[in-house]
Amino acid sequence: MYQDDYGWMAGFGVGVLIFGIILYLAILALVLWIGYLIMRTAVKNGILLADEARAARGIPQRPGGQYPQHPGYPGGPVGPGAGPAGGPSAPPTR
Repeated sequence: MYQDDYGWMAGFGVGVLIFGIILYLAILALVLWIGYLIMRTAVKNGILLADEARAARGIPQRPGGQYPQHPGYPGGPVGPGAGPAGGPSAPPTR
Protein backbone atom coordinates (compact mmCIF):
# COMPACT_ATOMS: atom_id res chain seq x y z
CA MET A 1 0.00 0.00 0.00
CA TYR A 2 0.82 3.67 0.04
CA GLN A 3 3.01 4.98 2.87
CA ASP A 4 2.34 8.21 4.69
CA ASP A 5 5.39 10.12 3.44
CA TYR A 6 4.86 13.86 3.50
CA GLY A 7 8.50 14.94 3.02
CA TRP A 8 7.69 16.44 -0.36
CA MET A 9 5.23 18.80 1.34
CA ALA A 10 7.97 20.13 3.63
CA GLY A 11 10.14 20.90 0.62
CA PHE A 12 7.19 22.57 -1.09
CA GLY A 13 6.55 24.70 2.00
CA VAL A 14 10.17 25.86 2.16
CA GLY A 15 10.02 26.80 -1.52
CA VAL A 16 6.83 28.79 -1.02
CA LEU A 17 8.38 30.53 1.99
CA ILE A 18 11.48 31.54 0.03
CA PHE A 19 9.32 32.73 -2.87
CA GLY A 20 7.18 34.78 -0.47
CA ILE A 21 10.21 36.43 1.12
CA ILE A 22 11.65 37.32 -2.29
CA LEU A 23 8.28 38.68 -3.44
CA TYR A 24 7.94 40.74 -0.24
CA LEU A 25 11.42 42.27 -0.64
CA ALA A 26 10.77 43.02 -4.32
CA ILE A 27 7.52 44.84 -3.53
CA LEU A 28 9.20 46.76 -0.70
CA ALA A 29 12.02 47.85 -3.03
CA LEU A 30 9.49 48.91 -5.68
CA VAL A 31 7.51 50.98 -3.17
CA LEU A 32 10.66 52.71 -1.91
CA TRP A 33 11.85 53.42 -5.46
CA ILE A 34 8.49 54.89 -6.52
CA GLY A 35 8.41 57.01 -3.35
CA TYR A 36 11.91 58.27 -4.13
CA LEU A 37 10.88 59.22 -7.67
CA ILE A 38 7.81 61.08 -6.40
CA MET A 39 9.86 62.99 -3.82
CA ARG A 40 12.56 63.84 -6.35
CA THR A 41 9.98 65.18 -8.80
CA ALA A 42 8.25 67.22 -6.08
CA VAL A 43 11.52 68.81 -4.95
CA LYS A 44 12.55 69.58 -8.52
CA ASN A 45 9.19 71.18 -9.29
CA GLY A 46 9.32 73.17 -6.05
CA ILE A 47 12.76 74.52 -6.87
CA LEU A 48 11.63 75.50 -10.37
CA LEU A 49 8.53 77.20 -8.94
CA ALA A 50 10.64 79.12 -6.41
CA ASP A 51 12.99 80.25 -9.19
CA GLU A 52 10.03 81.50 -11.22
CA ALA A 53 8.65 83.37 -8.19
CA ARG A 54 12.01 85.03 -7.53
CA ALA A 55 12.30 86.04 -11.18
CA ALA A 56 8.76 87.46 -11.11
CA ARG A 57 9.63 89.62 -8.07
CA GLY A 58 12.69 90.95 -9.88
CA ILE A 59 15.34 89.50 -7.59
CA PRO A 60 18.58 89.51 -9.61
CA GLN A 61 20.33 86.24 -10.24
CA ARG A 62 24.10 86.00 -10.05
CA PRO A 63 26.08 84.72 -13.02
CA GLY A 64 26.71 81.41 -11.24
CA GLY A 65 22.98 80.78 -11.06
CA GLN A 66 22.58 81.47 -7.36
CA TYR A 67 20.40 84.07 -5.76
CA PRO A 68 21.84 86.42 -3.13
CA GLN A 69 21.26 85.48 0.49
CA HIS A 70 18.83 87.34 2.70
CA PRO A 71 20.68 90.34 4.15
CA GLY A 72 19.05 90.04 7.56
CA TYR A 73 17.72 92.94 9.59
CA PRO A 74 19.54 96.26 9.28
CA GLY A 75 21.58 97.31 12.25
CA GLY A 76 22.65 94.02 13.76
CA PRO A 77 22.68 90.27 13.82
CA VAL A 78 19.63 88.07 13.72
CA GLY A 79 19.31 85.17 16.11
CA PRO A 80 18.14 84.11 19.55
CA GLY A 81 18.29 87.07 21.93
CA ALA A 82 19.06 89.59 19.19
CA GLY A 83 15.74 91.38 19.20
CA PRO A 84 14.83 94.82 17.90
CA ALA A 85 16.24 97.97 19.46
CA GLY A 86 15.24 98.20 23.10
CA GLY A 87 15.08 94.42 23.44
CA PRO A 88 16.94 92.44 26.07
CA SER A 89 20.15 92.22 24.05
CA ALA A 90 20.30 95.84 22.94
CA PRO A 91 22.22 98.12 25.35
CA PRO A 92 20.56 101.37 26.27
CA THR A 93 21.77 104.31 24.21
CA ARG A 94 22.41 107.81 25.69
